[in-house]
Amino acid sequence: MPSIKNVALAGASGNVGSQVLNALLAQSFTVTILTRKPATATATPFPAAATVKQVDFTSPASLTAALAGQDAVIDTTFSPEIDTPLRLIDAAAAAGVSRFITSDFGLDPTNPGIHALPVFARKKAAYEAVQRHAAASTLTYTVVACGVFLDWALASGFAGLDLTARKIRIFGDGDNVVPWTTLADVGRATAAVLLHPQETRNRVVYVHSVYLSQRELVRVVKKVLGAERWEETRERDMRGLMEEAVADLREGRGVTAATFEVQIQYCVATRELAHPWERDDSALLGVREWGVEEVEVLVGRVARGL
Repeated sequence: MPSIKNVALAGASGNVGSQVLNALLAQSFTVTILTRKPATATATPFPAAATVKQVDFTSPASLTAALAGQDAVIDTTFSPEIDTPLRLIDAAAAAGVSRFITSDFGLDPTNPGIHALPVFARKKAAYEAVQRHAAASTLTYTVVACGVFLDWALASGFAGLDLTARKIRIFGDGDNVVPWTTLADVGRATAAVLLHPQETRNRVVYVHSVYLSQRELVRVVKKVLGAERWEETRERDMRGLMEEAVADLREGRGVTAATFEVQIQYCVATRELAHPWERDDSALLGVREWGVEEVEVLVGRVARGL
């Protein structure tokens, strides 16, 4: 298939999008950043090397016009609203875009148990949409599966570790080994997809920086920050917590960020839903596997930044 040069990026100011933007510019792609119209006074300043285009994300016509002449579209938006990514996919197909990378960036979308959970409804809808378009048009797609964002999970507490309060929350037995990928490696892999359009055509690519269980990550953290004065609890019934969160979500009762987080944490604790990739594209996409010493350095850097 033809080479890819012109790339439109949605969500460039986010955790993933900013790293994808850096990686695209480092590979000399011609990048157009799609921002919402009207722009806000606090809008993120972007590198001068990228073109910024204001778009009405509620308008198929506005999106289609904005994507004219683009070879690829990368969606790194992360709102629970389903219609925006679907409009973006439809517009890409209408504009004759060659490649669409969905805003998935997580666990394996081919696992039926993943997309059965409400937290993944947006990703499921987008995955099905790009597959339909790939079967009926010239649009091709790639989904980047990267497991858990390692640096973000350490900084936010999502990994069950509060590095400041020195609290540990073990999910299940804590022994399930899963892929973790840094945000920079996610950005690097996403840009590299466009350097290998044929090898990544119409499929999920799988990358990781490191494979670790939660308990292995805890051991690394304790080695770096000291083993004393940690308060540790264990969530033995992750399935029960997940089912309670799903019930709250479906009934609109007390829905919070934790309602969504616990569903993903349940997946991370469950071997059937999260495990080392059976197929790994890290080498193809320029993502090098980390050693434990590098994870230790990252833990120290994250802790100092809190």
